[in-house]
Amino acid sequence: MAYAKVIGGNKIEGEAVLQGSKNAALPMIAASVLCRGGVRIENCPDISDVRELLSVLSRTGAVCKLENHVLTIDASEAVPFSIDREQAKKTRGGVLFLGAFLGRFHEAWIAYPGGCVIGARPIDLHCAVLRKLHIALEETEEGVYGKGRPVGERIELPYPSVGATENAVLAAVCARGRTELFGAATEPEVSELCRFLNKAGAKIHGVGTNYLVIDGVAELHGATYRLTGDRIAAGTYMTAAAMTGGEVVLRETEGVCMDGILPVLRMAGTTIRQEKNLLVATGNDRVLAVPYIRTAPFPAFPTDMQSQVLALAAKADGDSVICETVFESRFAVVPELRKMGAEVLCDGQYAVVHGVRQLYGATVRATDLRGGAALLLAGLAAEGETFVYGDEYIARGYEDIYGLFRSLGADVVRVEES
Repeated sequence: MAYAKVIGGNKIEGEAVLQGSKNAALPMIAASVLCRGGVRIENCPDISDVRELLSVLSRTGAVCKLENHVLTIDASEAVPFSIDREQAKKTRGGVLFLGAFLGRFHEAWIAYPGGCVIGARPIDLHCAVLRKLHIALEETEEGVYGKGRPVGERIELPYPSVGATENAVLAAVCARGRTELFGAATEPEVSELCRFLNKAGAKIHGVGTNYLVIDGVAELHGATYRLTGDRIAAGTYMTAAAMTGGEVVLRETEGVCMDGILPVLRMAGTTIRQEKNLLVATGNDRVLAVPYIRTAPFPAFPTDMQSQVLALAAKADGDSVICETVFESRFAVVPELRKMGAEVLCDGQYAVVHGVRQLYGATVRATDLRGGAALLLAGLAAEGETFVYGDEYIARGYEDIYGLFRSLGADVVRVEES
């Protein structure tokens, strides 16, 4: 078991290169199953979520290699493979193989996905869109079994679910006929998946909008694609500068969409400069309270930044109100922040944060990726030592986060506990 030891009080200052997008890399790994040729994904983050998904993919017979942030995959000789509970529980991204396997092999068996403990995260919408594509699906206590070649259809999503949109696209690109997807998620990561698939020979129209038209093709070929930077990682590091009154310069940020995130950080008193390939965040002596923040699908404030901004609000002047509309268990980090002196009152989907002048070191435990990042941020801004357990969650989405923070002046180390 590993944990992070953080000694707070240092300002986060300096330059860092932003990692590639986690939430774009995962669906592209699943999409590589559809390609009858070599796939090359550049700027790929070397994180445990990526490694776990590659482990699953390699069991199909695909040849995978991740080196120096370049991921190469050859799934030309891939064969169907059942994803069991042990594999599925390690990462939520495994559910995307459902649409990809059905698109390539016309058969899939996937155990229910795992990942972070941030709510029920049902896959009912995933199943609904696949059934609309004429897939015979059987849901059991263990997982989902699907059989049949997808057939193009008109689909209306009642909620813009990112995962359901991606599974629909993955199943539809090699379907018979045309698929029209109304109410699709418009997150940047969905658009990146569509652009990658189009480079591999897919015919997806309306990329970036909530209305996608997909004309099925017989098969896809190989492609090369460069991932943009990770917008949630960027927001996390900018929040660290805001909490500590420092300044962080993030490079390799060209094309990174920070809609929904930057307005909230600016309201909290952070000065932000954005150029073509550069993001600069400068914190002030005191954080300003943000009266009301509501998470919602893109382009609104993302749920993946909610925990980090909650930690920021814990040090603000005044009261902030956060409304969580996406995952019902996002506030699991609150009891841990209270151990550090935060004053937070939760009521259903609302959290009222009364800012305090000082947070204090404590022993805390992360139960999800973004909650773990929030606890690290709180430790950086706290007085004394903080021990953050649940390192395995943090490693799912941040590449060498401790080394990056040390390069920015933080006193943080990863400790392996026997």
